[in-house]
Amino acid sequence: MKKVIGIDIGGTNLRFGVVDHNGNLEHFEKKSSGSLVSDNAVENLKNEILRYMDTYQLNKEELAITIGVPSAVSKDKSFIYSSPNLKGLENMDLGHLLRDALQMPVFVDRDVNYLLMNDIKNFDIDPDRDKTILGMYLGTGFGNAVYINGSLHCGKHGVAGELGHIPLRGAHGQCGCGGKECSELHCSGKHLQEIRAEYFPDTVIDDIFTKHGDDPVIQEYIDILSYPISTEITILDPDYVLMAGGVMIMKDFPMERLLEQIRIRCRHPYPAEDIQFIFPEHTQTSGVIGGALAYFASVK
Repeated sequence: MKKVIGIDIGGTNLRFGVVDHNGNLEHFEKKSSGSLVSDNAVENLKNEILRYMDTYQLNKEELAITIGVPSAVSKDKSFIYSSPNLKGLENMDLGHLLRDALQMPVFVDRDVNYLLMNDIKNFDIDPDRDKTILGMYLGTGFGNAVYINGSLHCGKHGVAGELGHIPLRGAHGQCGCGGKECSELHCSGKHLQEIRAEYFPDTVIDDIFTKHGDDPVIQEYIDILSYPISTEITILDPDYVLMAGGVMIMKDFPMERLLEQIRIRCRHPYPAEDIQFIFPEHTQTSGVIGGALAYFASVK
């Protein structure tokens, strides 16, 4: 069976690893993704892959490649429509370009889909492939992944689960995706930074919940975050909801308040009274491994 070179591309870091069908990882690397914020992003990424394969003497005949990006990606796992937080990689057919250049199978998908696949394996929460599982990942933006009966749900165009880009009344400004009133304008780490700059300029972002968690401005931030989350929970009535991301793991993040607000806004009595929350702790390798797991699940 093939192994997979899992690649996880973020706004800061580019991560590589070789993963087998059991999720075992070897040859992990992390480096800056700065070379991908340019007009030569595809060529630079191709050269990084070739360098990586040469370093570890990998045989391309025995490999597939998965690439996780913070983007909206086509259903055929190739074309990147939009990357609001990584402008160097958008409006391009990255998968086919790399397949032609490398002569290898290449699959591109939303990074949060890969995170969810990794989380499902780590918690062993769908052994019978019959569960509905939601991933809520609050970082720079607001990532969301939907998994139903053993498969990631991607929708007609591949962009299902863009919860950060549903309309939210009162979310002012122009979103990086081109839309207006997107929930991500409020529900994101980026907006938390804006709150800090306006209301708490003398506080470093890492201390914002510790020092100001009881402030009405922060409480409003948490309460509004519950709106899109509770909406999706009410629509899909999931077995599990996974809550993670850089903001949610910040010191003294008011998770109990957020869960309370979610339950208040969900349909009663159910799913509101029986929501099963799980709180993963991600590492630098989570997206790399998750991409491989998604690939192996798709070829069964």
